[in-house]
Amino acid sequence: MKTQMKTFTMMVGLLAMSAVMALAQRPGGQGGPGGQGGPGSPGGQGQRDGLSGLKRAIAAANAPALTETQETAIKALIAAYRDAQPDEADAALEAARDAYDAALLAGNQAAIDTAADQIAARQAVLSAARLKASARLTLALLANLRTGGQLAPLTEKLGADKVLHLVRSLSGRGGR
Repeated sequence: MKTQMKTFTMMVGLLAMSAVMALAQRPGGQGGPGGQGGPGSPGGQGQRDGLSGLKRAIAAANAPALTETQETAIKALIAAYRDAQPDEADAALEAARDAYDAALLAGNQAAIDTAADQIAARQAVLSAARLKASARLTLALLANLRTGGQLAPLTEKLGADKVLHLVRSLSGRGGR
């Protein structure tokens, strides 16, 4: 049962990734903010410039270009955020899911309810931690852009919601 659930989860994840990739495509093969660069793109050697979308938005807003110091700081913030994300599944959540599956198979409603509460509580804790980490990154990135003089022109050109989406997308987490 556990293997089937993992397979199902992986399939749903692949489907979601395919949908996101399809939506991110733009005419001419250009991705959205943070889009993929090809071998001939800035950054060369087929490497992706994760700040390309931000740089395009800054240029479109006639804001001062990012300084090398700003770029280095932004890349360091993003790398630290990504490195802090867990690489493995949460053991407590997996244990609660296993208990839930076992209770279902045993037909034990009281155990199902207990395991469901444990799953919901653990998901809430993990979600809150992700939101807090994302907020810290977003605040640091906004402060960087404010200090460099890019934030006000970006906000004026794009609006606050789009600026937040653009900045959040830098983490690689889809803008939320």
